[in-house]
Amino acid sequence: MSTDRVTVSLPAELRQAGQAEADETSTSFSAVVTAALRDHLRGRAIDTWVLEFEAEHGEFSEAELAAIAADAGVPYVPPRPFR
Repeated sequence: MSTDRVTVSLPAELRQAGQAEADETSTSFSAVVTAALRDHLRGRAIDTWVLEFEAEHGEFSEAELAAIAADAGVPYVPPRPFR
């Protein structure tokens, strides 16, 4: 995978927390930011899939969504509307 160098502005507290995560995991700050953005985009893709599935097949109940998350071994976080 190719990489691009970018400059971003972050709140100081967020940058410090990201650097602390990098230090704790013996990785780079760039790797922490990359993982956070990847996970955010993956979550949005999952939210989109859930909304599209529900539009075609009917809404999942909160219990069904919680069960799916439990089966996957992840915490259940309700989908949120896109801004």
